[in-house]
Amino acid sequence: MKTLHYDDVDITGFAGIREMILVMDPEVFTSNRPDIVWQGHGQLTYLAHAYFRPGGSTGRHYHQGIDVVSILTRGRVIHQGSAGDGKEFHAGQVMVQRAGQRGFMHDEINPENDITGMVQIWLRPEGDIPEQPTHTLIDLHSGDNSVYDGENTRLSVQLLPNGGRLMLEPGNLGYVYQGGLRSADTDLPRGTLFYSDNTDIMAVADDTRVVCVTVTGS
Repeated sequence: MKTLHYDDVDITGFAGIREMILVMDPEVFTSNRPDIVWQGHGQLTYLAHAYFRPGGSTGRHYHQGIDVVSILTRGRVIHQGSAGDGKEFHAGQVMVQRAGQRGFMHDEINPENDITGMVQIWLRPEGDIPEQPTHTLIDLHSGDNSVYDGENTRLSVQLLPNGGRLMLEPGNLGYVYQGGLRSADTDLPRGTLFYSDNTDIMAVADDTRVVCVTVTGS
């Protein structure tokens, strides 16, 4: 099974963010792309495990032609932006910002005196794209949580008990951001990006959380 762990990549960052970048699609990131990071999968173009420094923020900036999915793993964040301005989200929630045709401005702020963690994912919008940007907060529950249904890519978060089986078709992308998994011959601890194969993949800790990126076809 092909894997990449966040300990194998450099810690980079900007403003009040530090991050371990695991996916950078070469069609989007044409320069300063480390050889070790993986290419995109379907509409997925970027995936990073990151944290905000205490009191840190991203700084106000603009996105166009990119939908941004942020999974908060620890703490809370105050969102300021073109859509959903002033909303707060916390660990156990997912924020989905769709750019629409106009794009969006945003700033994400950690109000805590401790670090706040997140997994951030970028996807390339395809198909019928609305004009206005949108902002959605999703609460995660046990089982499979669909958070993004694109033209040919589905993004979900699976919350598994110890011994629970991951449901991910072979050849698709998974990222363990909490707990751990094991296949027949491979340990997949927290921080592991992997391509699923034909073996059963089981959770080895309670409340294991896995991002699943499935290419569904057009």
